Amino acid sequence: MPVLSRTAVIEAPAERVFAHVDDIRNLAGHMSGQGSMPMMGSKLALEIVSQEATGIGATYRYSGRVMGLAIDFSETVTRYVPGREKVWRTIGTPRLIIIDSYEMGILVEPLAETRSRLTLTFDYELPRSGLRRLLGRLLAAAYARWCLGSILKGTVQSQQGSAA
Repeated sequence: MPVLSRTAVIEAPAERVFAHVDDIRNLAGHMSGQGSMPMMGSKLALEIVSQEATGIGATYRYSGRVMGLAIDFSETVTRYVPGREKVWRTIGTPRLIIIDSYEMGILVEPLAETRSRLTLTFDYELPRSGLRRLLGRLLAAAYARWCLGSILKGTVQSQQGSAA
């Protein structure tokens, strides 16, 4: 599985940074907010399907269309350390185009009272065969970099632009 990681130092307390990225609506904004070039102008509907929006077992579903192709997948939180770490992965049989399944993680480390480090990881599998595999080989790494970069950029802007 290819693994990508991105890190940013954020001028905000770790508790506030974690609260922001722990909210799936903030974290998934690059897919469920405005359409974008990597999403081919499309956006996905995000649904929190578990009773709890966060913590181990929290489950989310995304659905929509990209270039006319149906996208439908769910993910669940598999590791959760409040205020510090969250890991989630796709479950079931995801209907994705260039990635077969994935696991993502966030780690927030305090560096000072008002400074923290956010590390994001994206560990994914390519589709096993056919055109989807070829597209995955061509586009998955770029998509994963865009995804991580979008999350980092949105978090930095949100946290460094908000009041303490």
